[in-house]
Amino acid sequence: MKNKCLLCRAELVSEISWGSLFTLEKERVICFSCESKLSRIEGIMCSKCGRQMKDSDPTTVCEDCQKWATKERQGYLQKNIACYAYNEFAKDLMTLYKYRGDYAIAKVFAARLKIKWTEMNKEMTIPLPISLERRKERGFNQTEGLLCLADISFETDLRREHTEKQSKKTRKERIEQEQFFFVENKIAVQSKEIVLIDDIYTTGATLHLAAEALIKAGAKSVSALTIFR
Repeated sequence: MKNKCLLCRAELVSEISWGSLFTLEKERVICFSCESKLSRIEGIMCSKCGRQMKDSDPTTVCEDCQKWATKERQGYLQKNIACYAYNEFAKDLMTLYKYRGDYAIAKVFAARLKIKWTEMNKEMTIPLPISLERRKERGFNQTEGLLCLADISFETDLRREHTEKQSKKTRKERIEQEQFFFVENKIAVQSKEIVLIDDIYTTGATLHLAAEALIKAGAKSVSALTIFR
C-alpha cells in the first residue's frame, strides 16, 4: 500500500538526494503541494523572537521585540526560534490538531522541530504546560504530543494555573497578565540551560512569563523553540 499525504490524501512521491541521506529529515508524511503552503522561516529573522524579517528592514529586532524591551519582564527569555510563519494554512492545521484532536497532524512538524531542537543544544527541554482543566478539556497537551512524535525527551517541572484562554484576551491583556506559572521542583532546574517548547509565538507573553518563573527558580538561561511565529 502506497503512503498518502496526511492532509490531502494524495499519493506521496519520495524524493531522494545526497542531502537527505545526511540530515535528520524523516520519512515524508505530507505531499510537496501541502508542504509548499508552510512558510519556513529562513534567512534574515528577528534576533529575539524568530520572526521572518525583510531584507529592507533597518534592524534585526522586530517592532514587537522593541516594545518588549520596555517591559518589566524583558530579559528573562533570551530568544525564540521558530520553524514556520503562522499563515492561514498553519492556522487550519493547528485548529485540527489542538481543538479537534487530530494527533497525527503533529507528524507534519516533527522532523523540522527535531532539527531545530538539535541545533539549540540545551541541557533541559520543557514543553509549555497547560492547566489540568485544559488537559481534561482537550484530552492531551499539544506541545507534549509534538515532542513525543519528534522523539525528544522532556521534563515537566513547570506547571500552570488555570486561566482564561489566551485567544480570548486582547494583546494588551496578554502582555500585562499576572504570573500563572510555577516550578514544582526547583532543584531540577537549578543552573540549567533550558529550552521551552510551544506551538505558536504570538505576542510572546506566555513564553516570557514561563521564562520568568524558571529564571526565578534558579535556571541559568531560558530560550524557546516554537513551531510557528
